[in-house]
Amino acid sequence: MEQWRKNLWSLWSAQVLAMIGMSAVVPFLPLFIRELGVVDPVAAHHWSGYVFSAPFLTAIVAQPIWGALADRYSRKTMVIRAVFGIAIALALMGFSRNVEELFLWRLVQGAISGFISAALGFIVAETPAAHRGYAIGMLQTSQSVGAVIGPFFGGIISQFAGMRVVFWAMGVLSVISGVIVIAFVQERNRENIPATRRISALENLYVAWEIPGFAIALACIVLSQMGTVMPSPQMPFYLEQLGVKESQLQIVTGIVVGITGLSTLIAAPIIGKQVDRRGARSVVQWSAAVAMVALVAHAVADAVTVVFVARTILGIALAGLVPALNTFVSTRIPNGRQSGMMSLASSAMLLGNLVAPPLGGLIAAHVGLRPMFGTAALCVACIPFLLWWVRRRRRIQPVA
Repeated sequence: MEQWRKNLWSLWSAQVLAMIGMSAVVPFLPLFIRELGVVDPVAAHHWSGYVFSAPFLTAIVAQPIWGALADRYSRKTMVIRAVFGIAIALALMGFSRNVEELFLWRLVQGAISGFISAALGFIVAETPAAHRGYAIGMLQTSQSVGAVIGPFFGGIISQFAGMRVVFWAMGVLSVISGVIVIAFVQERNRENIPATRRISALENLYVAWEIPGFAIALACIVLSQMGTVMPSPQMPFYLEQLGVKESQLQIVTGIVVGITGLSTLIAAPIIGKQVDRRGARSVVQWSAAVAMVALVAHAVADAVTVVFVARTILGIALAGLVPALNTFVSTRIPNGRQSGMMSLASSAMLLGNLVAPPLGGLIAAHVGLRPMFGTAALCVACIPFLLWWVRRRRRIQPVA
């Protein structure tokens, strides 16, 4: 087997475990916030958004720095650092005594982890250009596997052992993930490292601005994350509004959230190959349109089954949306800057993740949950329009 394929499958396995760890706790953060003493509904909506967004606040600043260091020294080392950072952060969250401490440890998670961006930068650097769409799509499926299994196990564990045990058990999984990376991942394409030792995160920002189409792709990534992430912290509250009993809320939330990852898992390899064959632009536009329809279906749902179907469709759209944008970005990166430049794409995702949950919490608390889903759909609907607008005026090169 070619080395890039060995690295891909080793990182795929490691990221599955890491994503199970992260996905197991995220859907239940609103319920954990209640357990920590925030019982007022309005306050719970706001804190859910703040706690969900906290790691993205610090990661936006930290990840471009980690990415530049990866290009200077070792991309594999940055992957290892990131996965053990997840383990440390999860363990600390399990010891939270109040919502303020939980918020603090989520900030720490963003500063010291960043496994997804580190693994993505490694794969872009180590994979031949002709196979990058496929490799990025496959790496996306590891996130989807974690998104399927994590909420299910998180719901079972929290139901019978308590939510704190979920944090600690998932921290152990992250440690195992780090061991896999150490043992099986090999870094080969490092011939350009000596020439890039002085590259900084600020220099990468300047280079990114000069690359045709790069900035618009980052803007589309922000919008895609805002639209698809905004509903996540409010999902338990919405299911409760639709009639799910409190005794079943954790398990039903895990199933409804997990089905999105399952559909992404099935669709991602197929769509990834289409990105390599047809180009990213058409895949992005098609995926954004499907995601918009799915989010509108959330907004008008009158039963849990409708939400279940809508989230299945949303997962298919996600299989093409961000991976296609990441593929476009990866093909424009100068050699030797892969981790640093891909960390900018990750920071764009983080910016969307940072802005969306508090905005969604604000809308949910003061306007309602259904308008929150409508706002998410509007964010995604802007992506095809933005690509069309840019192409028509020919200000920058369109997404290929």
